[in-house]
Amino acid sequence: MKRTLLVAVVLAALLAPGAEAHFGTGKLGYRSTITGVDPRMRGLRFKILCRDDQVWLDNRSGKTVIIRGYSGEPYLRFAPSGISVNIKSPAGYLNQDRYARVQVPKSASASAKPKWEKLAGGDVWAWHDHRIHYMNPIAPPQVRDAPRKPHHIFDWKVPATDNGKKFFIAGSLDYKPPPIKNFPTGLVISLATLVGVGLIGLFALRRVLIRSLR
Repeated sequence: MKRTLLVAVVLAALLAPGAEAHFGTGKLGYRSTITGVDPRMRGLRFKILCRDDQVWLDNRSGKTVIIRGYSGEPYLRFAPSGISVNIKSPAGYLNQDRYARVQVPKSASASAKPKWEKLAGGDVWAWHDHRIHYMNPIAPPQVRDAPRKPHHIFDWKVPATDNGKKFFIAGSLDYKPPPIKNFPTGLVISLATLVGVGLIGLFALRRVLIRSLR
């Protein structure tokens, strides 16, 4: 069974979308922005990468921050000793595809006891989060009806804890009509830089998940 799961994860990694599919959302017109952290937490800095693809955290608080998965389970841990992923959290597997079109192994469950595997040292990490983008390759009705007008798509929240104290990252997903002509060169360069950083994190997460199934 473990061998079968390992093969499935390896295939998922090999067949996962490239930079254009996972990060190249600028052409689609979507953009997520952080509107606040409630309650405000000292020593934490957040931002959105690749317009609506990743949440970036720099934890200089000296405390342990836990990012919650889609069912409220512990997903990522930012601790003074480094950054770890809970390989029992379904979120790590669902995040391998922009629209969560993956099979989560039976060993991963929101109710399972967390099993932490270290991703990296330091204080900074970025992760893909389905809560901050539109989960369908087909545009929402308001965009389909008026594609050349700006729209507010939805408000979002990402729950977390700081040394056990609950807080959430709040944000907004909006749509601005993309340029009709070619994608701006300057934005391509900027996205390429962020994609490089994001892919490093994505591949690191995949290595940990694959190792956990051996």
